[in-house]
Parts: sequence; structure tokens; C-alpha cells
Amino acid sequence: MIPAPPPGARAELPPPRPDLPDTGVAGRPAVTWGWLEAIGIFVVGYIVIASVLAGAIVFTIAGIDDAGDLEGSLELVLTIVVDVVFIGLMIAWLSRRHPGWVRALGVPAKGARLRAIAWGAGMGVLLYPTIAIVIGIPFSLLLEAISGEQATTPDQLPAELSVGGQVLAVVLAVFAAPLMEELFYRGVLFRSIRDRHGFWVGALISAVVFGALHYVASPWQDALLLQSVMVFTGFAFAWIYERGGTIVGSIAAHTVFNMIGVTLILSGAA
Repeated sequence: MIPAPPPGARAELPPPRPDLPDTGVAGRPAVTWGWLEAIGIFVVGYIVIASVLAGAIVFTIAGIDDAGDLEGSLELVLTIVVDVVFIGLMIAWLSRRHPGWVRALGVPAKGARLRAIAWGAGMGVLLYPTIAIVIGIPFSLLLEAISGEQATTPDQLPAELSVGGQVLAVVLAVFAAPLMEELFYRGVLFRSIRDRHGFWVGALISAVVFGALHYVASPWQDALLLQSVMVFTGFAFAWIYERGGTIVGSIAAHTVFNMIGVTLILSGAA
């Protein structure tokens, strides 16, 4: 059983809608979309509209014809634009098709949001070294033994960024990526499975998808190391969401987790 969150983490929310069963996270209503609809919004919203359409706009403005020409700051700009567009599409879809989504995802009332953020941020601080030591080191050693080559996580940011590029990297890692990924992977995908099949099934499937989609072109042992670490990280974010009872908590945890990571990368410590 998932232990109860700290006092105040479960926010004061409006009374439940009578047409929705209280089988969701922290007794909130179950979400009204299924996993097929969740996958559909990702394919249509992220891949087709955000990536292709927004990408075409960025390419046109930048005056390039091939995605292979993307580098440095421009690559970060494209990723931020795609994430922001997808966030907008998800909110529009949820608001139109599933008007009870805010309460179902456990968005707290204004007076409880700081407690939820503090709870999630604290979990993020604890999560980063835990993942690095408990998951990263053993998996790195295992993959090195199997491949005969050193296994290290591949770079997730372009090399040799300018000051402006570093600012863009922080915007992506600390703002755009946590909000987009938590809203989709935990809020939309995890909940669509969890509310019908339980926490463990929902957390495992959403974590595997989360890890798989963090593929970075690199030697196989490096790519697999990153994906494996991200699977466990995704599972941990689902646990934080479940225990805290609010999507705000997992967003805060993800933000702090990425903040630590990008700081280490940009400082040369990682």
C-alpha cells in the first residue's frame, strides 16, 4: 500500500462530481479518458502537430531544409517550441473533452499549492542521488561487463553551448520538459491505466514508455543505460504523484531533478 502523504499535501478541492467514481489518486475522481485516447493524443498532438507542424515553422524561420542541420541553440529552441505546443494541445483537448481533468489530476487549491510544491521538490532532491547511486552505477557496471566497453549516459544537451544556449537549456530542462512530461506521462498516460488496473500496472507501463522515448543516438550500451535510468525515474515520479495526491508534486519533483542534472552538466561536473 502506498503510504499517506504529509499533512496538507492533498489539497482542498471542490466536492466530487456525482457522475465520476472516486477511484483515482488520493480518492479523486477516476479520469475519463482511456489509454488508447492517451496514445492518440500523443501521436496526433506531439508527433504530427507539435513536432511536424511546429518543426516546419521553426525550420522556415531559421532558413534550413533538413533536421540534420539543427545544432546547438536552434535544436533547443525547436524542442522548447514542440513541448510548449504539445502542452497547449493537451490542455485544449482535456478542457474540451474531459472538463473534470483539473480536479481528477489533483491540482490543489491556491492555498495548498506551496505545500504540494515543497513536498515534490523535497522528493526531487532525494531522488537524484538515489537514482544515480542505486540505479545508475550498478546498471553501468552491468552493461560494461556485457559489452566490454565503458557505459556512460549520452549527452542530452548540445555540446559547447553559448551563454544564450545555456539559458535555453535551463528553460527546457527546468520549465518546458517537466511540465510537458508530467502532464502527459503521469497525468494522461499513467492515470489512464492506473485508474483501471491499479498503481503498479500504470506506473510500470508509463515508466517503460517514458524510458523508451528518452532514446539518444549513441553506442547501444550508453543508450540503454540512459533508458534504464529513465524507466526507474519515471516509476519514481509516478510514485511521488500517487503518494502526494497531486500532479503538482510530480511536476515539482521533476523540475528539481532536472535542475540538479542540468546544473551538473553545464558546470562540467557530469
